[in-house]
Amino acid sequence: VEFGLFIPLIAMLLSPEIELRPAANGDRSLNIRYDDLLIIVIFIGVMIKLTFEGRLALWQPSPINSGIVAYFAVCVFATLLAYERSLPAWDKRTAFFVMLKMLEFYLIFFMVAHSVRASKDLRAPIGLFFIVMLIVSCYGIYSIGTTPRVSAPFEKGGTEPNTLGGYLVICLCVALGLALQAKKIRIKCMYFLLVSAGFIPLLYTLSRASYVALLVGFTVIALMSRKYFILAVIALLLASSTLIMPTAVIERVAYTIQEDGGRELVVAGRDLGVNVDKSTYERVHVWRKVGFILSLGPQFFFFGGGVSWESVLDSQYARVLLETGVVGLVAFVFLLFQVLRTTRQAYRWTEDWMARGIALGMFGATAALIVHSFGTISFLIVRIMEPYWFMIALTVSIRNEAIIIHRLRHLARKKAATPPPVPAKTDDGVPALDA
Repeated sequence: VEFGLFIPLIAMLLSPEIELRPAANGDRSLNIRYDDLLIIVIFIGVMIKLTFEGRLALWQPSPINSGIVAYFAVCVFATLLAYERSLPAWDKRTAFFVMLKMLEFYLIFFMVAHSVRASKDLRAPIGLFFIVMLIVSCYGIYSIGTTPRVSAPFEKGGTEPNTLGGYLVICLCVALGLALQAKKIRIKCMYFLLVSAGFIPLLYTLSRASYVALLVGFTVIALMSRKYFILAVIALLLASSTLIMPTAVIERVAYTIQEDGGRELVVAGRDLGVNVDKSTYERVHVWRKVGFILSLGPQFFFFGGGVSWESVLDSQYARVLLETGVVGLVAFVFLLFQVLRTTRQAYRWTEDWMARGIALGMFGATAALIVHSFGTISFLIVRIMEPYWFMIALTVSIRNEAIIIHRLRHLARKKAATPPPVPAKTDDGVPALDA
């Protein structure tokens, strides 16, 4: 089972899609990937393994479990309400497969947390994780100049650079966390080289959401680990960006604000006097749709129109509100809070340098994806979420191992501090035989 987990780790980014025919009553094709099938097979293997070991707990204990249950339950309830109301522009077939995709993410979390239980078991999955990252990065570097924007391998049409950007943000945050926690200079240099290797294709995705997300992730990691020289490096890079950054990157960032043409940016009914490009305008305009939908009635306000209704691609938070309403947004924010809480505890409680580096990196990666989600549906994209939940599961294992070690030490100290029992004595002062 442990070896089987390595296969989907490779397939997460290097698996092509298989396009099936549309359903008889639908107008959208159904795409599946090899890892979709692998996850089901390995899940069955994990369940059989746990049954034979006598461990029938569904999840490893962590604060994240309650967040997953709360958010997924709201999604199910909101979708059932949409089915009952037969809302227009809502397709039950699409909703089913979107829910199934979300369930896959949580199955990965379940499987990995049950299979990787000690810090000594982290080396193999982390090594393979970065091997895949290097392959993807080399592919991205090779494709520079052959496509307007670098995208992930097997990405249909090469049209989703935000996907590659979000994935690389996770990898770079974990690599930076490990670099800052490593004890040996050569290991630090190796991880800093990985950061450099992933940074190049990230630039050429021309994904502004990924740029901001990486900046936030690195800043959070620097502040949490108190490695303030990272902040100095970030400030230096930003100050000299017009001199050292590729022309395509500078033009992409400058394209956001347009003096001639573009669209007027209006927020809360006020014209800000700024013209922006179409992409930025759509990310602001979607909130008008959210406000209109929430004003349609209590059901829409509290539970939205069900999963996959009004499929928004420009903002995770707008999509959550449209699909599951205010209740869903509260549950989603609660899930994110629990993830941040778990990764922070894992970083503070563990002593192994690699475990600390992973937890630190995933805390920064989560903060980065929270920002990334303002520009895309980061928490619904398969190539971002599968590696993300894989790494979060490792962080949960790190936290649980740290708790066990702490409890054992506490029991040992308590036992050492307890005075030995005074032996009973007979009437003549000689210790009794049973003492």
